[in-house]
Amino acid sequence: MNMILPNKIVRWGKSLFVLTISLLFGLPLNAQNSTDYGAMLTAEYQHLFNDKWDLVFKEDLRFDNNASQYSRWKNTLIVGYKFRRNALEGLKLSVALDHINKYTGNHIYRNRYRAALNVIYKYPYRNWSFSFRTRYQVMLHDESTGYYNYELQHVWRNKLTIDYHEKNSRWRYTAWGELFSEINKDRALFLESVMLAGNVEFRLTRYQYIMLYVRDYRDVYINSDQVRTIYFGIGWKYKR
Repeated sequence: MNMILPNKIVRWGKSLFVLTISLLFGLPLNAQNSTDYGAMLTAEYQHLFNDKWDLVFKEDLRFDNNASQYSRWKNTLIVGYKFRRNALEGLKLSVALDHINKYTGNHIYRNRYRAALNVIYKYPYRNWSFSFRTRYQVMLHDESTGYYNYELQHVWRNKLTIDYHEKNSRWRYTAWGELFSEINKDRALFLESVMLAGNVEFRLTRYQYIMLYVRDYRDVYINSDQVRTIYFGIGWKYKR
């Protein structure tokens, strides 16, 4: 019985992996109306308690409208647990909590609160590693002009990551793609947007890292007022 459950999890994960690859490479992503360029600044602290538990705190500051306008500020807390048993080796569960302050135009700033459950599977191969993350996310946000009409938004996200790192090298290269699917009020699931991204990481000291990255956000179904946004950013990480 103990082996049946992990085998089912692996088969389910492989199916999501193949589906995500098919959607990422099959979507017509070039038909966006206009393109905006933004900037991102990030800071991250990661603490490993042992070979199973870890705690992550992140700060994310974004600017859009050609990096001239404040877009959002996000604080994130993540608690993760890695499985070390043979049958579940490479599997990780984590819970994430976000607070987001977002500029919505007309000098209005709104606070949003988000909670997510992540299931991650990572497979290392020589200098490479391949990982797949599926996430169920709930966000509390306000779509009205006041703060008295809060609504819950349910989102299912699937992310593929490819990572390259040579042993004893200070450099690490990562690329990933992520699909965002919203669950509407009628419980129907529809694909909303996609993100393609990559970053280069350099280890400064034993515990400190610096990162340069680019992220390309695109909507799948395009209306006349929707804009494709490409962010360029720099980040700092402390990990121990």
